[in-house]
Amino acid sequence: MLYGSINRASTHLCVSQPVVSRVISQLERTIALKLFDRKASHLVPTQNAFVLNRYCDDIFEKKNRLDSVIKSLQIQYVDRLKFCAAPALCSSFLPKIIASYNRDVIISFESSMLKDLESDIESGTFEFGFSIWPIISHRLECKAIANSDFIFLCHKKNALRHKQSIKFEDLIDQDFIFTNRNMPIGEYIDRKLQENKITFKRYLEVDRGDFICAIINAGRGVSIVNRQAYDPDQWKNICAVELEDPINTHIYLLTPKTIELSPAATAFIKHLQSCIAQ
Repeated sequence: MLYGSINRASTHLCVSQPVVSRVISQLERTIALKLFDRKASHLVPTQNAFVLNRYCDDIFEKKNRLDSVIKSLQIQYVDRLKFCAAPALCSSFLPKIIASYNRDVIISFESSMLKDLESDIESGTFEFGFSIWPIISHRLECKAIANSDFIFLCHKKNALRHKQSIKFEDLIDQDFIFTNRNMPIGEYIDRKLQENKITFKRYLEVDRGDFICAIINAGRGVSIVNRQAYDPDQWKNICAVELEDPINTHIYLLTPKTIELSPAATAFIKHLQSCIAQ
């Protein structure tokens, strides 16, 4: 399905062409379905193959997760970290902490959408993670480690930059940028706007705070985002203004309840807490 021919598939799998041909033929006989039409130099997937391949995607994803867990177990006694975080924490907050950490430790660090954080940590793909929104899970401990809040962002040419604080009614007639309202953060901001009877004729909707900053920095729109998503050193054309009615939240540490953290993970978390305290 991926490589179009037995030759290319065998090269990718590091086996001979007859082995691939034999496996395909055995599978077709076993399930009593034709999967490929044989042409001179390539294979043409049948409709059966397209249908089955869609279901196989989930199997391959779980297999990759299993491989990742196995590798994590193999290296758990090595000074190596593998963790994830909500995108809002990946722009400035965590990079500064990582930059000041022990350079002898190998770090694998990825952003993970809020909807994926829980499964990414529960599955063992990552040893721990960070969120800007509480996650309720029977398998994860969600601990607030720092205060956070939301701020208003606009382009430096927007007149609202001169206000001491922003009210929701100030946003009327603005080109507003929502964080995806299918996500808890976006849904919360949308609800706050509805409570204040604010609707927009023009608006955008994206799924990450750094995308919001990029759009505003380029000259379009205003938004309300978590403070950690905005890095003034990176976004030179953006001005931040406090909200008159504060929206407070926290930064949360997510760890498995039943698996003890590695010494490397424990040391990094202590370093992070020290940086927050300072």
